[in-house]
Amino acid sequence: MLVTTLTNPAIDDLIKKSFVKEKFRDGGTVRQLFHKLTNSWSEDRKRVLELDRDRFAEEKVQGQASVERGISEGYHKDIVRKTISITRKVSGEAFKALTAHSLAQYATQTASDVVDKIELDMRNFLGYGGDGTSYTDNGGFTIDTTTGDGKSVFNTGHTLKNSATTYSNILSGTPALTEASLDNAEDYFNYNVYDNNGRRVKMKPNTLITSPKAIVVNRVDRMLNSMSPEKIEGTANANAGVKNSNKNKYAHLTIDFDVTALDATNSGKSFYWYLAALGGLPETSFQAYYVSWMSPMVAPVEVNQSKWTLSYTARAAYGIGAVNAKGCLQVKATT
Repeated sequence: MLVTTLTNPAIDDLIKKSFVKEKFRDGGTVRQLFHKLTNSWSEDRKRVLELDRDRFAEEKVQGQASVERGISEGYHKDIVRKTISITRKVSGEAFKALTAHSLAQYATQTASDVVDKIELDMRNFLGYGGDGTSYTDNGGFTIDTTTGDGKSVFNTGHTLKNSATTYSNILSGTPALTEASLDNAEDYFNYNVYDNNGRRVKMKPNTLITSPKAIVVNRVDRMLNSMSPEKIEGTANANAGVKNSNKNKYAHLTIDFDVTALDATNSGKSFYWYLAALGGLPETSFQAYYVSWMSPMVAPVEVNQSKWTLSYTARAAYGIGAVNAKGCLQVKATT
């Protein structure tokens, strides 16, 4: 059957089946970094707030009222909606040739390109988050990488709304991932996470994030899964029965954050690693958000019968941002 003898509904059905497969594929580990929200089309931005409570009760004197404490607002972040879209136009002849070789999906699966763009933005948000307050994406648009305090996601001078205290979520130096540097990273969460009133908040990290670089991935595998570690405080371990205190302690996510905005390899970031508190309540985790206005969708195919061309379009509307990045520590390792 020739393409031109198919009705538009028949072609649309083919495209929708292809789209459904792409829409419900494995979304990729990078999505685990973000809390997901949805928003109405009545607004072009979603405001995300920080809220802190006075956490300690006080002794009550007999016959007198209890002390009154409230909730204070910290920083906020307006996550702005953007629409992404792609159209792929092919001639009828090209489509027939692709179909003959069971390659028609290369023309029809524009939904895959939309999903890939969303995840590229997520990976770049992590990878570029410590480089400055913005970067230029694959389409030439400026992408904001600031948190609610106006600083870059990863910064040595983050501020608090209601306190003069500052904090850094970049580990000092450029230490390679070892047992000792992981101990230092854990102490960031033990001693350097604060609410906006300057009071310490204990946050529990649960995830170690690295690039897919083999030497780093294998290092993490040995560190988290060995019966005993390779080294103990820098000294080779000759004792087979020594307990590995890091065994199964963290989930390990491998994310291709070591790329440019064009998805080309940026080897200068391949040894970077991150320790993060992901999931759960926003106030006790990395407060990065993926806000969806429109999930990836496919448009009806457009057929020009005279020129015998077919156009396939997919689109989505979303925004990405972080109100704060207390729950994620960046380590700019070089080895």
